[in-house]
Amino acid sequence: MSKVIFNENDIIKLQKNKNVKKVSKLSITYTDEFKRTFIEEYLKGRSPLDIFYENGFDIDIIGKKRAEQCAIRWKRAYLKDGILGLVDGRTSSGRHLERELTPSEKLKRQEDKIKLLEEKIEILKKVDVEERRMVNEKGCFSENEAFQLIYEMVKEGKYKNKIRYLCEEFGVSRSGYYGYIKSKDKRDKREELDAKVKDNIILALNKSGYNKGTRSIKMILENDFNINYSRKRIDRIIKKFDMV
Repeated sequence: MSKVIFNENDIIKLQKNKNVKKVSKLSITYTDEFKRTFIEEYLKGRSPLDIFYENGFDIDIIGKKRAEQCAIRWKRAYLKDGILGLVDGRTSSGRHLERELTPSEKLKRQEDKIKLLEEKIEILKKVDVEERRMVNEKGCFSENEAFQLIYEMVKEGKYKNKIRYLCEEFGVSRSGYYGYIKSKDKRDKREELDAKVKDNIILALNKSGYNKGTRSIKMILENDFNINYSRKRIDRIIKKFDMV
C-alpha cells in the first residue's frame, strides 16, 4: 500500500532527488525531463517501479500505487499530445481560491501563464524545425544511414527520449536501431580496418604509372609490401571508397 502522507524525513529525502520539482505532505511534482525519460523507458516495456527505482526514488516512500498511477496518467497525456503532454502546465498553485485575488496575485498568475505559453512555443519551434528537416530528408537514406542519423540526433540530446518517434519517422524498426547501436563498436573497428586497407591499396596504385586491376594490385602488395589481400576484398574496398 502506497503512503498517502509524507513525513518530514520523506519530504527531505524526496527534495534531494533531481527528478523532483517540489514535494508536499500529499503530493510530488516531477520534472518534465523525468516524465519524458519515464515514458521512453515505459514504452520499451520497463515496469514503473523499476524506472522510479533506477532514478533514485525509494519505493517504500512513494509507494507502488503512486508509481503505477503516474504511468497511467503520463502515458495517456503522451498518447494524446505527444511530448507537450508531459510539460507541467500548472502555475504556482493549481487550487482555486474562494476569495478575490489581490492585484499582485492576479499579475503573478498572468505572468505564470505567459511564461508557460512561451516555454510551450519554444518546444514547438524546436520540434517543428527538426520534423520539417526529417520530412525533407526522409527517404534519402539507406537503413543504416537512417540509424546513424537517429543516433546523432539522440546523442545531441534533443531527441533523447523520442527514439520510438524517430524510428517511425524514418520507417525503421526500434529493434533494428538498438541492434545497430549494440554493434557500433564492432562496426567502427571494421571501418578503421577498411580505411587501412584503402591506404595500402593506394600504395599499390601509386606504384608505377599504369592503370591496375585487382590482380595487379594484389601482386604489387604481396611482392613489394608483403601484404596479402584477396582480390574480392580489394574489389570491395575500391567500390566502397569509389577509388579509380
